[in-house]
Amino acid sequence: MAVGGTAWRWSVFGRWGGVFSRSNLFLVGTMAAAGTITWFGISGATANEPPPVVAEPEPATIPAEPTPTETPAIARVPAGRLPTRVVIPSAGVDAPITEVGIVFEDGEPVWETAWRAVGHHLDSARPGQPGNMVLTGHVSVADPNNVAHFARLDRVHEGDVIEVYAGDRVYRYQVTNVRVVDPSDTHVLRSDHRAIVTLITCTPDLKHRLVVTGHLV
Repeated sequence: MAVGGTAWRWSVFGRWGGVFSRSNLFLVGTMAAAGTITWFGISGATANEPPPVVAEPEPATIPAEPTPTETPAIARVPAGRLPTRVVIPSAGVDAPITEVGIVFEDGEPVWETAWRAVGHHLDSARPGQPGNMVLTGHVSVADPNNVAHFARLDRVHEGDVIEVYAGDRVYRYQVTNVRVVDPSDTHVLRSDHRAIVTLITCTPDLKHRLVVTGHLV
């Protein structure tokens, strides 16, 4: 047992050997006590401390829907009613209006022309709306069953009034331009933000187009 005990003391305390002086024993005891305090004191205190408080995650929120942008003013314009009648006092015109579109003649697309009424191009603006409302009519006809409603359109001058009806409601346009153009000059059909009406017919010699433009008043 003595040998075993000496060997144990050597293995633990190393070079201090198997025999200790009182001062050495006191020093060793002090160090052991310090180690015990360190292990059971600091470590124990740390173990007994309450766990750190972990902040709870904030509840997920759904992003607010974006505020819808204001509808452009032009989109708020009512759909409007189709034109039903046109009256031009200075040219003696008082005619019904019908819808016309594109037809094919000899394999080529052309705008249809109404034979017994003034034609409203179905893709053009309606009375009172922003855009170009296009109305076409004949200057002369060979068949007596047809009507040349724009036979005297050349009597219209700037400042004259064109009345376009949509049912019982009337829209008045003031003539701002009268001109003659080539049949291929299609810029007269163009449209923009202005509310205008464009009347188109042939010149008496049937070689050109008479175009009358008016702005909504």
